[in-house]
Amino acid sequence: MKNTWRIICISDTHGIHHRMKYNVIDYIDKNQENILIHAGDVTNVGSQDGTRQFVEWFQNLKGFGTKIFIAGNHDWSFYRKPAWLKQYINDENLSQSDCYYLEDSEMTITDPKFSNPIKIYGSPWQVPFMNWAFNAPEEQLAKYWEKIPLDTQILITHSPAHGTLDTIAGRHEHLGSITLSEYIDKIKPKIHITGHIHSGRGITEKNGTLYINASTATESYDMINKPIVIDYDFQTNKWNLIDM
Repeated sequence: MKNTWRIICISDTHGIHHRMKYNVIDYIDKNQENILIHAGDVTNVGSQDGTRQFVEWFQNLKGFGTKIFIAGNHDWSFYRKPAWLKQYINDENLSQSDCYYLEDSEMTITDPKFSNPIKIYGSPWQVPFMNWAFNAPEEQLAKYWEKIPLDTQILITHSPAHGTLDTIAGRHEHLGSITLSEYIDKIKPKIHITGHIHSGRGITEKNGTLYINASTATESYDMINKPIVIDYDFQTNKWNLIDM
């Protein structure tokens, strides 16, 4: 039985995914099961056209066994939920292309080739940030984080955890959620994938959790960052960084 998965992480494409310098399909390993994860800000302001363009692009990426995305603070349509949104993110539409949209919700990947399923949870919330979508004070955020199942293995949140990959270049202020950091310390997911703070992009490991800020855009919205790509063994918890 296999245990290693290729996980390709991106975030913060802001409706200009067509300008990405690197193509995510180039990182597919045909000898492994491949998961593509987008950690939010899929559009710039959540317009209908921008939402449609992202979903159609994401659905049409071939070669992945599973593709998952969440919303972020720029994705107003996902926050306000206009009637037209249903045609793009309904389960029937997305599942036809192995896509999943998570919003304070979970999914499980099972495959007979692998010894154990992978439990994944996604949430779009963050501490108040320039009055954008999915903002909430820490006391309210704590209630969202408490919904995360204790056996979550891959946690996807748009917000970084406080103190981890959450600073803007040239500033020392941590912009991540304190209550999220506390909850991660409690449940200890194997992987936490985030975005939001573009210059926080990177990868680090502490207290048994691998943290990834997969922001594709720079602070100036240049789409020059590579996907962060890892091979992860969910039995041994060992991982290899393939590219970033």
